[in-house]
Amino acid sequence: MLFCATMARATPTEQQRCDYARINAWKTYVSCVHTVQAKIAKAVAFDAIAAFARCRHGYFKKWTAFQSNTSLAGSTCIGARFTPTDGGTTVTDNLSGLVWETKTNKDIKANLADVHDADNDYSLSTNPGTIYKENGTIFTDFLPTLNGGGGFAGSNGWRLPNVVELQSIVLDFRCKGIAGPNCTCGSYPCIDGAFGPTYPADYLSATTTIDSEGGAWDVSFSHGGANGTSWSTSLKVRAVRGGSW
Repeated sequence: MLFCATMARATPTEQQRCDYARINAWKTYVSCVHTVQAKIAKAVAFDAIAAFARCRHGYFKKWTAFQSNTSLAGSTCIGARFTPTDGGTTVTDNLSGLVWETKTNKDIKANLADVHDADNDYSLSTNPGTIYKENGTIFTDFLPTLNGGGGFAGSNGWRLPNVVELQSIVLDFRCKGIAGPNCTCGSYPCIDGAFGPTYPADYLSATTTIDSEGGAWDVSFSHGGANGTSWSTSLKVRAVRGGSW
């Protein structure tokens, strides 16, 4: 006689349900952004800024929905989305789980001796051409300083965010129609105050654009859109640590 044994399954905790919900929300968001990028690569004519905004809006709505989900009570899915951590030198996004660097000393005067200075600009590369090398000041100054010694905030894993991650900290706004007056951030700069002093400017990502040689995606914390720029262009940066689910 054959006996069929069944394994008892424990009821998920509130935090396990939270992690499950966050992972699925991130998966949907990443897929949405990649779909927009694929259309750009195919040279499809459409409003990419508005499409990116809709991806973000759908993702951000998940956090709002979590707040009324009683099965998540007591988990990190409930409460403020952005939490100051490491004595306020970093901020944790409780929706993505990513930890971000905060900025300081916004005084319209760059101070390259302080990599956290909000006025500093950095570049991805000094070699514009068909093959791009990661030898700009992001890789020779900014990241080595953050990850040197014991590391910033006790971590040596700081890196430049990709465009999916960088767009995830733009403030939420609903896109009504095409990019412009009906599809732009209502705050200036377009970021939560927990991130410290922030210029309403373009911040570099580590993602290369496909539709043009030598381009990288940047995200505007002025209007909330994403744009392409040259790898050799110096722009604002913000470090992140943590990885994909």
